[in-house]
Amino acid sequence: MPTSDIRPVELSNDLTLVGDVGGTNCRLALAQRTTLGNIELHHSERYAVADYDHFNDVVASYLDKYDIQAKRGAFAFAGPKFDDEIRMTNINWIVSEDELREAFDLDVALILNDFVAMANGATVIPDDGFDVLIPGKVNYNKPVSVLGPGTGMGLSCILPGNPLRIISTEGGHTAFAPGNDLEREALRYWSSRLPFVSAETLLSGPGLVRLHTAICAVMDTPSNALSAPEIVAMAELDASSTARKTVIQFCSMLGGFAGNAAVTQGASGGVVIGGGVSRHIAPFIAASDFVSRFKNRGPGSWYVKDIPVRLIRADFVPLYGAAAMVLDAPN
Repeated sequence: MPTSDIRPVELSNDLTLVGDVGGTNCRLALAQRTTLGNIELHHSERYAVADYDHFNDVVASYLDKYDIQAKRGAFAFAGPKFDDEIRMTNINWIVSEDELREAFDLDVALILNDFVAMANGATVIPDDGFDVLIPGKVNYNKPVSVLGPGTGMGLSCILPGNPLRIISTEGGHTAFAPGNDLEREALRYWSSRLPFVSAETLLSGPGLVRLHTAICAVMDTPSNALSAPEIVAMAELDASSTARKTVIQFCSMLGGFAGNAAVTQGASGGVVIGGGVSRHIAPFIAASDFVSRFKNRGPGSWYVKDIPVRLIRADFVPLYGAAAMVLDAPN
């Protein structure tokens, strides 16, 4: 069943439907521009993607519930876009702009990679919507990396310009790069069970479970088949648990991946971290090697020493980013 967590307001006749679609959950909402120029979201609903055969079924359910006809749609998906079509990475959904326009009689239908929407939303979040992990002001006059773990690992790059340009990537599928002996053991464990171990194999929601399983195997302790939320909850309760060790290690690995993204994309303007998992593991980052793993680049360490890193704490950022793509577009 869908769940709602933004208080409904009076519906207008000029509606923009926005969506953020991951491998686990899909969130839809209505967006409108206020008289002060801000974007407001209302009538938000969250759906489990496993309950639906196709994205169109989710949209139909939402529109039927509120008995509305949207004029525009902007939808962010966890997958690469080619021409007007997105093939999602972790579920078997293919969505096209033409199909959405025809199926729901939309004047405009825009589909985009979820971390393009995340990046676009990050550019308009006020400072209090972030945690500062490495001090400094993000400078959008230089390239900025935007990344984060969810069902997978998203990665995009904001390039300077007027307007800003956002490049989506599939960087989460780069090979996992271990940074210490425990991570090398985790890589060895999963390399014997999977044909390829990518960054998102271990740096994602499912990746946290895989990392815990591997660490339990290395330390010869029971894994108890914990889910990602259960691992984080156990880490909070018991400082001596394997779950705590797993979450701290995950944070360190995230710092290493963020540093890799910074040097690969030339992100001298900063790194922004989003994704659903990041906010849950944020309290453990300070106790991890996140900062040292980000900054230790060997002879290239000088390049990242002044790069700021922030973590998004604001809600619904991809929805705001997707909405802005349509509402700010020239007529």
